[in-house]
Amino acid sequence: MEYGSFIAAAIGFAPAIALMLWTLQDYTYPRIERPYFSDPTLFGLFAAGIIIGVILHAVSVFFSFEYLVIGFLLEEAVKLLILNLPRFQRRADVPFYGFGLGAGMASALAFGAVNIVLTRSSPDALSLIILIIFSIMLSLLHISTGTTIGIGVARGRPFAFFSQAAMVHLAFVLLLLPFQQIPISGESALAYLLFIVAALFIATYYYFIHKRVLPEYVKDALADLRRKKDREGDKESRTRAKKVPRSKH
Repeated sequence: MEYGSFIAAAIGFAPAIALMLWTLQDYTYPRIERPYFSDPTLFGLFAAGIIIGVILHAVSVFFSFEYLVIGFLLEEAVKLLILNLPRFQRRADVPFYGFGLGAGMASALAFGAVNIVLTRSSPDALSLIILIIFSIMLSLLHISTGTTIGIGVARGRPFAFFSQAAMVHLAFVLLLLPFQQIPISGESALAYLLFIVAALFIATYYYFIHKRVLPEYVKDALADLRRKKDREGDKESRTRAKKVPRSKH
């Protein structure tokens, strides 16, 4: 297909960028005066995610069977490794950086997968629609698991939340397995049905994380910050009181 790489880039990157603009607008300017995260750090991790995604896609091409077995674990482990660096540990804004990292990885992985299809064949309209849906699903998956791991790192429980992210990723991979085998085994109603189930599953998880869990987490983080400031204010007041000279009368 002519211009296949440009179309693959649009399909691969557009969903992740659109989700970033839509989901994060409630946590940054102009919706709020003081953003909950640093834009340079967020987009820096988005760029890092793209680089990581390119590397992981290359690995998946050269070791296709091995990657099919352990790829889900490797992808989530990379997120954990980066987000659990000392500079991010226990930071309240880490979930948003997990969002950016996951969005970057999803963009590169989706671009790679779609580009292979477009350069090897000339898909019809239905196939293009399926590729677009698949790219959206990858963005929903990696953004959600990145945010999940980020919440775990911020709360000091990285491995518990990593396990949750890995299980969600594994379930997603298993649901898509029959669909990925269509070129070998032929089309089947079950494969398309499980593809739809996978789409509904990961959309539901995204909604759960970003419309339920993340807002509640932000509320708790702000409450903890206020309590910390109150304690520091009380401590400073007591320190000043001790320094006031006593009256000689």
